Amino acid sequence: MKLKQIFMAMLLTVSTTVLADNFSYLTISQSGEETSFSISEISKITFDANNMIINMTNGENAQIPLASLSKMFFSETGITGITAASTNKPQISLSGGIIHVNAPTGSIVTLFNMKGQAVKSITATHEDTQINVNGLTKGVYIVKVGDQAKKIMNK
Repeated sequence: MKLKQIFMAMLLTVSTTVLADNFSYLTISQSGEETSFSISEISKITFDANNMIINMTNGENAQIPLASLSKMFFSETGITGITAASTNKPQISLSGGIIHVNAPTGSIVTLFNMKGQAVKSITATHEDTQINVNGLTKGVYIVKVGDQAKKIMNK
């Protein structure tokens, strides 16, 4: 019986190691938004009393307040390829079938369906850009502005 337990422990250890090697991104969920970091670009993750600090290989740091951290997980794919957190994030919201994007003029705003297909793409002509999604199929979409993205649900 003891040999069987040792074998199972070894099998579990080996399979866990193999699974961990398949992950390329660390995804952080905070305040309803998800941000992905490429594992190959992370040099160190530390914690202080209030923040999780992700040190990147390019010298940048991302500080995530622990109070807003709701979930973190490893995955094979990132959320639309975002690799670093930005402190100057565009604001994206949905109200009454209209997506409101507060981003710099000239920003490219792209709306993706859950298959990863771009269904709308516009260039922001002013800081408060609006996109009417009433004609689109109900469901979940990803709005991408620059290197930031947000999931929205068109009801």
